[in-house]
Parts: sequence; structure tokens; C-alpha cells
Amino acid sequence: MNKLLAIFVLTLCLVTSMRSHGTPIEHLNKGQIIVTDQSNLTQKKAGERAFQQVVVKLSGDVAVLENLQVKRAATNFEQYLVASKFIQEGDKLLYQADFNEQKLVDLLRSESLKVWGKRRPLGLFWLAIEDDVSKDKTLVTQSSTSKYIDIIHQATYDRGVELLMPIGDLTDSMNINALDVWGLFSSSIFNKSTRYGTNYVIGARVGVVFDDFSAREKLQLSYFITNGQTIQTNAIVGDSIAALIGEFVNEYATYLANLYSIEASESGQIYSLTLNIANVNTLVKYRTVLEILSSLTVTQTVELSAQSKDVASFTLASNVPLQRLKIILKLEQNLREPEYQRLYPGVVIDYEWRGK
Repeated sequence: MNKLLAIFVLTLCLVTSMRSHGTPIEHLNKGQIIVTDQSNLTQKKAGERAFQQVVVKLSGDVAVLENLQVKRAATNFEQYLVASKFIQEGDKLLYQADFNEQKLVDLLRSESLKVWGKRRPLGLFWLAIEDDVSKDKTLVTQSSTSKYIDIIHQATYDRGVELLMPIGDLTDSMNINALDVWGLFSSSIFNKSTRYGTNYVIGARVGVVFDDFSAREKLQLSYFITNGQTIQTNAIVGDSIAALIGEFVNEYATYLANLYSIEASESGQIYSLTLNIANVNTLVKYRTVLEILSSLTVTQTVELSAQSKDVASFTLASNVPLQRLKIILKLEQNLREPEYQRLYPGVVIDYEWRGK
């Protein structure tokens, strides 16, 4: 009985701690590379690879590694290095490097490359894998002992995104089973995943298919990504499940970066607008809202322009137009657009503060 109670409490804590909207990724300036020894040569090579890993995370775009100045900076990564150390995790030896995030962001901007802020969408990842012999389908969940959990964690760390795996408890099994995921029933899976409160829901299946191009059987990962309004689908063919998962995470991160990262070309024009935010009636709330608005990658300047009862009006200068700004603000869990909408919003938009 006590064991059942403990499982129930753990499950409840896991679910209630899940937040909708974006989640800040705190390791964007950290690179972590598996190494075989602690020699100077190994440290030099690992430092360069860690630098490249961090630059990709901060940009969201693997193509930044082709930039000449980024290549030069990678070979001289020490000028951006804050600290480094070796870590032993089980049978793995890791080289971990912390870099000066602001200097790297300045490098990206000076080269007119993309920059992606810390607050990023959270996705729920339903993954069904078919056994190539028995053809049984199983789900990869938090409660399973699948070896692919670590692969998913490493791949998402490398790209600076977060994918939450389903708990795999009784509620999950009553709502969604392996055949639902295998069928990629996107609408049903999204609607039955609301308990997790994530921005995106992803469904993927991995199984053997006949590849016409090579005239032999290969593994295929088919997936959908949806936020309930839009959907992205694709299929990837490969030789191993681990490689397919890594390739999927790359595609997922690129998809999000195309939506939320900021092109340097967007910085050429400054857009000024007013945000009227209701329920900002204490100094603590005001400071919190101001900190959030100031921390946005797109913000140039922000200041309180008026206060009327519990409505605080902020004047914000941004390097993206209104609709792009609203997409980014949707990641802030305590900012909600009210049900009413202005007929002609122009340069004024309304929000409600839902935090403490």
C-alpha cells in the first residue's frame, strides 16, 4: 500500500510540475564531449568540438559552422572559454567546457547569423518501436528501461532543446497505446496529451521498411510535430535506431529554430509597440515582467510608460514585427492573451499576468 501511495505521489508531482509554454534552457553555454583520455591533445580537440556544439545550440542552425569567422573562433576557442573540467560518469569520461555566452552571441550577430534565446518550446515525445522479428510495438517512456532514453537526452542536449518522455503510468496507458502512436494519429494523440501541458506533441514510429533506392530493407522513423494548429511530418531512413533518433532531434531543433530564432536581417528595422499587461499590481510583479521583457532576444529597449490601476503599459522596441513578437511571447507561461482581441491592434497588444 505504501509503495502504491509513493508511486501515486511521484506521478502527481511529475504531472503537476510540468509547465506549458516555454522552458529556459540553462546549458546553452555548456559543451560536453565524450573523450578517451585527459591528454593536452585530447583536451584541445574536445574544446573545439564543445565550442562548435555551443555555437549550434545558441544559433539553432548547424550551418553556422560553415561561417569563416566561426571556424576561426573554434580553432581559438580558449578566448571564449570560462572554465573546463573532466567528469567521470559511469564508464564514460566527459570533457565539459563553459563558454562566455554573451561573447558568442556577439560573434553570431557580427556575422549576421541566427540567435535563439534561452526560452524554448517544450515537446512531448511519443515514440513507438517495432521489433523486427516479433513485430510487437512498444512505447519508450520514463517508466521503461529503454536504452534509447539516454540517446534522446544526449541528442536534445547537443541541440539545446527539451523533449519530455511520457510517464508511462496507468493514465497514459488508458489514453494512448503503442498502436495509436504507430498509426501516427496526430489529433487524437495531441488531445489526449493535455495533462503534460507542452507546447508541442510529437509522435514517431520506428520499424523496418523496404527501401526502393537501395533495394533492401532499412529502418525508417516517421514522425509528426504538432501544436494543435499546425503539423509537420517527415520520414527518415537509416541503418540504426540510435542514428535515426539523432537525425530526428536535429530536424526537430531546426524546425523550432526556424520559428523562434532571430535572423540578423530582422535587426535592421526597429518596431516600437505598447504592451498593456493587466494584473501587474505589485512592485514584485512589475520587476518580474520587466525582467522577462528585457531578457527577450528581440528586445532592444523596454520601459514602463504608464500605470493605471492594475494595468502596466510597457513601451518595447523590438527588432521583429508584431506577429513574430507574439509567437515568442507565447512561450512565457505567465503571460496570456485575453479572450477579447482588439479589432485593429496596430502597435498596442494586451496581455494578462498570471504569475505571483
